[in-house]
Amino acid sequence: MTASLHLHRNRNRISLRTLMSERVQQHDCDVITQYRDEIYARMPDAAQGALNAFIRNLFGDDGLVRAYLHPVATPAGEPATMPLDLCERAANQASRYPRLLHRHERELAAVAAFVQSCGYYWCAYQQVLGRPAAQNAETMRFYRSRIASAHKALLEEPLRQLRRCHADLGYTLAQVLGMEHDDTADPQQVARIQAALGSVMMQMP
Repeated sequence: MTASLHLHRNRNRISLRTLMSERVQQHDCDVITQYRDEIYARMPDAAQGALNAFIRNLFGDDGLVRAYLHPVATPAGEPATMPLDLCERAANQASRYPRLLHRHERELAAVAAFVQSCGYYWCAYQQVLGRPAAQNAETMRFYRSRIASAHKALLEEPLRQLRRCHADLGYTLAQVLGMEHDDTADPQQVARIQAALGSVMMQMP
């Protein structure tokens, strides 16, 4: 085999690997786009455009998009369920809570119910991927700490952007989700929305 023929074959192999890699990346991109479109189609439809933008900003994270479409375990004997199904149901139930006084409270309750477990589902999906792999020695306290950290990391920037374009909605939603603890928002309104979330029966694993 001449050196030029060997070099030509090596280049062909590299080109083939590159082409296959590009096709895999394109497929992954197409899947994420489909998943994200599914979430956008089923998220709470708020009259307040800022709340819709908040959800879209949150689901700019590809890992969270995958997590919401990845089935999670349920109690023994029950089929695995997609988080998106659970969150859509929770949003619908929270928005109908009878003690909410105003339309924007119902919309805030629906949005909060849709995203309040994002840290949990993100961590559950990371465990499926083995990042890091779940260990039997891992304590519940440590796992809850990981969920809280993920909750904060995922919500912090979308909430900051929401506060920037609509301060009242942003501060209220942040307090409802446990991301703010000052008195910027109406405490009675926050309490009503949190009560709506508490009334929602989430089928958590």
